[in-house]
Amino acid sequence: MSTTSWKLDQVTEHYLKQVRGGIPYGADQTKMMLQVISHFQSKPVQVLDLGCGNGFLAKLLLQTFPGTRAVLVDHSKPMLHNAAQYMAELQERCTFVEADLEDDISAYAEPESMDCIVSGYAIHHLPHDRKKKLYAEIFNDLKPGGVFVNVEHTASATAELEQLHDSLFVDHLAAYNNRPRADVEEEYDNRPDKADNILENVYVQVQWLRQIGFGHADCYFKWMELAVFGGVKPR
Repeated sequence: MSTTSWKLDQVTEHYLKQVRGGIPYGADQTKMMLQVISHFQSKPVQVLDLGCGNGFLAKLLLQTFPGTRAVLVDHSKPMLHNAAQYMAELQERCTFVEADLEDDISAYAEPESMDCIVSGYAIHHLPHDRKKKLYAEIFNDLKPGGVFVNVEHTASATAELEQLHDSLFVDHLAAYNNRPRADVEEEYDNRPDKADNILENVYVQVQWLRQIGFGHADCYFKWMELAVFGGVKPR
């Protein structure tokens, strides 16, 4: 992607150790992702994880669907290194790709080759025009009946709601890490990856999916700025 902070070891380490597990309602988000996928694809064979991070979503999918293989894509070497370790027991069912989501995904995903495409907290780093193009590429690379689910950071409707989101998010991180709230808030406000966020309202993005041709496009779960949304390629 255009930003470089996620290529830094310290940014990756801080996120995986102090943020990932403290994301509010993270378990509910991934549960919803699996429920949507299972409803439309009972036995996905090939899945693609865009901006895979440490492989958290891909591992859930491989554990849920024993016959599935996954392609994990990220532009960050530290994240891919963590993913290889995290997925070690499932490595025979994985392919790791170092690639930037600003580039066309056809280099590692052929048209109508994927039963399921997921992404977790990655696409919001892209400019809005690229987001739209990526969603169209995802639609193209899904098999008919294939499912796309995005577990994502989206924009608040107002500045005051954004302030509320940030305050509640800090509450969760402080409790998760058992640290003084003031310290966590200072880190949160001055985090090096803050400028990487290019947020868009989830309902705007759902409308993009509908315009592209996705069926069942909707926001399936939402807590403040955290949303699970996606759609299904018609058969």
